Amino acid sequence: MKHVGYGIIVLLALALQTGSPGLVILGFRPELLLLFSLIFAMLEQPGGAAGFGFVSGLLQDLIVGQFIGLYAGTYLLMAILVGFVTKRLYRENLLVRFSAIFVGTALGQMLYLLGAASFGFSSPWSWITWSAILGTGLFNGLIGVLVYRPLVAINRHLIYLDELLKRTG
Repeated sequence: MKHVGYGIIVLLALALQTGSPGLVILGFRPELLLLFSLIFAMLEQPGGAAGFGFVSGLLQDLIVGQFIGLYAGTYLLMAILVGFVTKRLYRENLLVRFSAIFVGTALGQMLYLLGAASFGFSSPWSWITWSAILGTGLFNGLIGVLVYRPLVAINRHLIYLDELLKRTG
């Protein structure tokens, strides 16, 4: 049951990110799949977070269709990194949550650009690129701070339903 709930969250985030113009503020769009991967990396064990990041990245790869596996690898690595770092910190602090999501988003975008460059896609590392990385990181961090508590409640409810179904058969 827990995995079905996570799948619905991933599909909703994928639909919002790719199917509509989405939420754009000052020219920056949030990376919702990366955001949810990082939030679930804070909630789950690093192994479960890695699976969540890989699946959400692979779904984005299949929709985008440019470099199959690059988003999957990027989201996997960022989920593991944020999962290990936040296990040692107090996640309920707003500054820790914002910093983890901001740094995870910025590193994820830089890792994606480096991976795309290894496939032959060259992009100049100009001020525009850096401002897009920082703007998206800030935007994801702010959204992550707002969405963390409701996702904790949803996660707790999904775990409860999962345990209930395991006990009742």
